[in-house]
Amino acid sequence: MKFIRRALVSAIAAVALVVGPAVSAEAAKMSFDVTKLSAKNMVVSNGNCKYFDVHMKYKKSKVDSWDVEADIAGRHGSTTSAYFGNYHSPSTKDRAMICPSLEGLGKYRIGPSEISADYDDANYNSHWYARTDYTKGYFYVRGKTYASLASKRSGKTVTLTSKTKVYNPEKYGKVSYSPKVKFQVKSGSKWKTLKTVTAKKGKATYKVKTKSKKTYRVTFGQSSWATGATSKSAKR
Repeated sequence: MKFIRRALVSAIAAVALVVGPAVSAEAAKMSFDVTKLSAKNMVVSNGNCKYFDVHMKYKKSKVDSWDVEADIAGRHGSTTSAYFGNYHSPSTKDRAMICPSLEGLGKYRIGPSEISADYDDANYNSHWYARTDYTKGYFYVRGKTYASLASKRSGKTVTLTSKTKVYNPEKYGKVSYSPKVKFQVKSGSKWKTLKTVTAKKGKATYKVKTKSKKTYRVTFGQSSWATGATSKSAKR
């Protein structure tokens, strides 16, 4: 269906070019601008394709009917498009689908958009308007991450070892993930960071000297393509 719509947009643009100066003068009085494109961020924990809503805001002048097709692209390039039109209800929301197993994680772009519009003047003459709008919006598709913490004591030394993984849809499973992890200790009702360590091949280790039993955990924040996570606490 969207291929048909794209063909119609191209046809309208072609008509606008063929008609000539009279149409151009009227078209100059028309305007349609995309002012915002947006979609919610997603978290991926399996290899399934994802349906999601794309929203658009706009402003227009001297336009009777219109349609907009916004390109959607991920790390590997264009993936799909979102279609909006004033004969489509609701006109400023469309349902699209991406497949992260093919298109990857990370930052996705919405836009540029192809716009076509028409206007009937007082003499019932139709005038066409078509252009590319370069307004862009962005959303993120992140792999779900997992963190675990193991602890052991030898005398006064407590060794904390974290393991971190992320679901990678292009590999259809969990793989080792190496973020900067924070080893934390519970102090009253709050958590205090002892050390920040960059994991290697999904593993990080930190040793702390203490006589008394304390409660520890490991945590890290999100990136453009992976969520943040916090391990279960360990008392040692």
